[in-house]
Amino acid sequence: MPTLTFHTKLAVSQQTLWDFHNSPAALTKITPPGTRVRLLDPPESLGQGVIFTLVVSQPPLYVPLPWRCEFVVYEPPCRFVDHQVPGKGPFAFWEHEHRFEPDGPDSCLLVDTITYTPPLGFLGRIADRLFLHRTLTEMFAYRHRVTKEALESV
Repeated sequence: MPTLTFHTKLAVSQQTLWDFHNSPAALTKITPPGTRVRLLDPPESLGQGVIFTLVVSQPPLYVPLPWRCEFVVYEPPCRFVDHQVPGKGPFAFWEHEHRFEPDGPDSCLLVDTITYTPPLGFLGRIADRLFLHRTLTEMFAYRHRVTKEALESV
């Protein structure tokens, strides 16, 4: 099961970083160009047990894929973890942990850890080697860069 981890140090407080990521609007702000993400029926509030559905379209095909996820851990302002509801998304398994670690009075680390299993068994493992791993790496590098730019420019 592949695992990817991304770290970025930001010159903002842990609470500022938490507040940014705790908003459903953040998702559209940190989505790479060319990728389309819609949040269906946005939840009134976020928290453990909240289930949400995204529709994601990515190049080159732009086929809209529904993706149902649940917050399985929600610990403000330190971390939250979302899981793909089994059988309700593009992966055989998906877990994304978002951590916000203090690193001084006005500094923190953003740490994203993604653990996933590609779909389609053997074919999915080939797709992971050919493009999926690279696509996820590029996407999270973009997300971290945009988060840093958005929060540090305020």
